[in-house]
Amino acid sequence: MPSRFYGNKDLATIEKFNRELLGEPSKDDCGIIDQFVILYRVSVYDTETNMYGEASEGKVYKQGIKLPCIVNAEDIDFEFDEFGPDSKQNVTFAFQRAYLVEIGTKPDIGDILKWNEGWFEVKDYNENQLVGGQPDNSHSIVVSAYSVRPPTHNLEEYKGF
Repeated sequence: MPSRFYGNKDLATIEKFNRELLGEPSKDDCGIIDQFVILYRVSVYDTETNMYGEASEGKVYKQGIKLPCIVNAEDIDFEFDEFGPDSKQNVTFAFQRAYLVEIGTKPDIGDILKWNEGWFEVKDYNENQLVGGQPDNSHSIVVSAYSVRPPTHNLEEYKGF
């Protein structure tokens, strides 16, 4: 649906400026923001499940993908119990939707993100930042994640480009 206040050129300009801000890891192009995460997608077909649909031997992950994003991290919170201290942290990752569509991937619930030497599991995501309020002009994907212990197996390490 065409808008009276912006057109396709305006949308293309917005995408171009955002791409310059974030950069592209495949071209070793560090943008102005210069923040990257490594996304490990769950390999649904390789993960064995039990009769309840739970991963019986642990989740199997695909090879990591380096993605530009904007990170908003809460402070680390420590809990102390009979087993010693444990840290918790909630982090929000914002990705440019057009870039994710271009490379053919997007974070999903249960995927693992590596950032700042920490590991985070995706708990939910949102795609409701709409340019001009138009549903077909979704601008970003915002992912909420929480800190987890590093996966010890079934993870194919990121090898870079």
